[in-house]
Amino acid sequence: MSQLEALLHVQIPVKCLNEAISWYCDHLGFSLQAKFDKSAFLALSAGPTLMLWETADESSATFTVDSQPMPVCLYTTADIHSLHDHLQAQKVTITHYQNDGFGWVLKFFDPSGNMLGVIQKNE
Repeated sequence: MSQLEALLHVQIPVKCLNEAISWYCDHLGFSLQAKFDKSAFLALSAGPTLMLWETADESSATFTVDSQPMPVCLYTTADIHSLHDHLQAQKVTITHYQNDGFGWVLKFFDPSGNMLGVIQKNE
C-alpha cells in the first residue's frame, strides 16, 4: 500500500478572490504564487500553500465543536501579540486571544467567514 508523503495545499472558499488575495497578503504576510480565473495559490515561508476558491455558495472553512466555531487552518507565529494588535486595529473579528497553557492562541475570521487560528508556543 502506498502511503501519503506530505500535505500539498489547503483549500478554502472566499467571496471575492481579489479582495481575499489582498487581505491575506496585507494582513497575514502571504505571497501570491499563482492566480487563475476563480482560484489562487498563496504561500508563507514554510508549510503547505493556501488555495483560495472564489464561490457564490454559502460556505466556509469553519466547523463547530459543542456549538463553538473552530478553525480548519492553524498557523504559527513568533509574535502573536503584534499580530493581534494589527488585526484588532483593522477591525478583524477576533473570537479568542489568550494563553492556553501550551502557548498563546488567537482565533479570528477572514472577510469570507473562514475562521483561522494562530499559535505562539510557550518556551
